[in-house]
Amino acid sequence: MILDDVQRQFLALYGRQCAVTVRAPGRVNLIGEHTDYSDLPVLPMAISQALMVAVSPREDGVVRVASGEFDFIAELHRGQRDEELPAPWHRYIAGALAQVVEIAPGRGADIFVTGDLPSTGGLSSSSALTVGVLAALAEAWGERLSPDDLVSRAILAERHVGVESGGMDQTVIVFGAAGNALRINFKPPGRRLVAIPDGLAFVVASSGEEAPKGGGVRDQYNERVVGARIAASMIADEVGVDLDFPPTLGQISDVDVVDILVDGLPERVTPQEVAHGAQVEVARLVQLTSSTFDHMAKVPVKRIARHILGEAERVGQAEAALEAGDLKRFGALVNESHNSLREDFRCSTAALDRLCAAMRKAGAFGARLTGAGFGGFALAVCAPADVEAVIAAALAATGGPAFEVRASDGLRVL
Repeated sequence: MILDDVQRQFLALYGRQCAVTVRAPGRVNLIGEHTDYSDLPVLPMAISQALMVAVSPREDGVVRVASGEFDFIAELHRGQRDEELPAPWHRYIAGALAQVVEIAPGRGADIFVTGDLPSTGGLSSSSALTVGVLAALAEAWGERLSPDDLVSRAILAERHVGVESGGMDQTVIVFGAAGNALRINFKPPGRRLVAIPDGLAFVVASSGEEAPKGGGVRDQYNERVVGARIAASMIADEVGVDLDFPPTLGQISDVDVVDILVDGLPERVTPQEVAHGAQVEVARLVQLTSSTFDHMAKVPVKRIARHILGEAERVGQAEAALEAGDLKRFGALVNESHNSLREDFRCSTAALDRLCAAMRKAGAFGARLTGAGFGGFALAVCAPADVEAVIAAALAATGGPAFEVRASDGLRVL
């Protein structure tokens, strides 16, 4: 979307010029799904589809918000309770506002959000929104946040909606670079660009099912976070390792016999049972940023740990395949990732499985769901000459949308 168009729409809505406009891209995760909240690596890329966030400051503490998807202006206030918000997506705005309480206290803003990034599909529109709003508000109020500070605040802002997500999306949205994927490590923290080789193209396609991070999807996501914590705690207890909070599989992934220990984990167990057996506080397992998981709920453990640890290994293998230009190997790893997400992690759907199969049949090297799953988009990796055929197959399978994406630069203040 052209900057002039955004500024014109802002002027038409609010009757004054915007002070700051920020471009926050979406992201496609190439491989490394559901590993970031376990402190294990990921390999995403920022994409050209993005949100544009335009802001002008106010002096009265009122925050007015409008979106290109809706035809009304909502009025919010800093510190407003969630139940008072006019629409569910305003919770992301409230989360962002909660992370800048010390910046320009008493001031407000007029905010306009638009762009070409699809929502509720797994391309990280929610993270693009929170990152973009935080960056634009700070800039409009005269205090630009450092990139690392912005990422940290945006992670907490998004958890405001109740999903205990990791830090992949916010990191690549801020630090992405055109022509590159971004290898992100979390413990210890680190990043490195991984060049996209010639001859590799990317198609994303909708399964026809939305994947909003709320309701049942939120609960299923958090169940898997807790399952990973339980697995880490049980393995640590077995080998005599003390874990930081929160307990993560990344802290025990280097244990020599970790695969054998995973095989010995229970299929399902309650956090309370594990806390008693491992002699740890149950809060270490169930306390989330914005809520508490049910400590008496039976949670899947073995298959969650098996997926996460296997997926982390695939990240390194996929990075090596990209660096070697081995596109068939890269595609095979993408397929392995989807199979694990379907069989072990169980966050795929019949529609996503059909979509991936159709894109592979049309010539893709590999295809898998991208994002949290439970609906949303799938990713196909293919030769540039096969892009049109892969898109056509996706459209025939689900009705779309389906389109090519390219590795893009990260956040920009325009």
